[in-house]
Amino acid sequence: MVRVMGKAMKKMKYLLLLLGVFLSWAPGEVHTASGVPRPVEVYFTAVDPEGDDYGPGSYVYPRNLAFRPYEGLYDLLSFRVAGDGEHLFFDLQIKQVTNPWNAPEGFIHPVIHIYIDTKPGGKTTPVSEAFGVKLASRYGWEFCLVGVGWESSRLVYLTADQTLTATDLDAVYLPDQNIIRLTAPMAVVGRPQKSWRYYVLVGAYDGFGPGFLREIRTEPGDWHFGGATMDEAPRVLDLLAPARGKYAQERQLQPGKDGIPVLYPVNMGKGVPWGYLGAAALVLFLAVLLKRRMVIIGFWLKGMGIGDGGEPPLDEK
Repeated sequence: MVRVMGKAMKKMKYLLLLLGVFLSWAPGEVHTASGVPRPVEVYFTAVDPEGDDYGPGSYVYPRNLAFRPYEGLYDLLSFRVAGDGEHLFFDLQIKQVTNPWNAPEGFIHPVIHIYIDTKPGGKTTPVSEAFGVKLASRYGWEFCLVGVGWESSRLVYLTADQTLTATDLDAVYLPDQNIIRLTAPMAVVGRPQKSWRYYVLVGAYDGFGPGFLREIRTEPGDWHFGGATMDEAPRVLDLLAPARGKYAQERQLQPGKDGIPVLYPVNMGKGVPWGYLGAAALVLFLAVLLKRRMVIIGFWLKGMGIGDGGEPPLDEK
C-alpha cells in the first residue's frame, strides 16, 4: 500500500510540475523591433528530468575550469514552442548557463538540435553524424533548428523536392527568463499542430569538433568528457524524454541492433507522458474540490458533536 501511494505521489508531483511549467509559460507578449508588443500563443510545452546531463547515465564532465560548476551546463529542464503569428520561438531552460568565452548569443556550452516531425516521411539521420545516433524510422523530420554559439545557428529543412536547405537562425540567451531562445520564421516552418513531434538533443560545444560537438572518451580529460562505454559513444548529454519507462533517456541512448542508439520524439500520442496538461489541471481541480469538501464535512461532524468530546477524532484512533 505504501509503495502504491509512493508511486501515486510521484505521478502527482510530475503532473503538478508540468502544470506549473504550463502556467508559468502562459500566453503573453513579445516586443517587436519597433517596440510594439505582440501577443504570443503557446503550442507545446514539456519538462525534462533534472540532473540527467550524463548521456546514457555514465558521462563525466571535463576537468577544465571552463566547465565549472561541473554540472547543469547541459541539463535541459523544460521546452516550449510558441509564436506571435510571424515568428516561432523555441525556448529551452538549461539549469546552468555560463559564457566563459563571451559568445555573442550569451551562451556557449550547449549545442542544441531540435528536430520536428510534421508529417509522414522525412529524414531519420541527424544533421550532424557526430551525434552518433539515428532517429526512429516512423518519425522522420522535416525541420531542424541548430542552436550554436558564435553565430553558427541555422535552420535546416526539407524542400518539396526532398532536398535540404539551410538558412540563418537567431539564437539568444534571455537571462531575465533564464531561457535560450531559437527564433524561426513561421512562414517557413508553418503553424505548429498538435500532431507535431519533437526531438530535442543537447550536446557540448567544441569549436574544433565535428558538428561543433565535444568528444566522449572512457576517461575524462581537460577538454573531453569521460564515461564512454563504447568506441563511438553518442555525443548527446541530455535528451528530452520521460524520467522512466521504455523511452527514458538512459534506455534510448543504449546501442541498438546495429550498435547505434535509436531516438524517439516526444508527443507520440502514447507511451510518452507529454499530453497530460489537461490531466494535471484536473488533478489540481480535484485536489481543491476534495479539500473544500473535507472542510464542509468537518463542520458537519462538529455540528453533530462528533470529535468534540469522549470519542477521539478519526485521525487520532
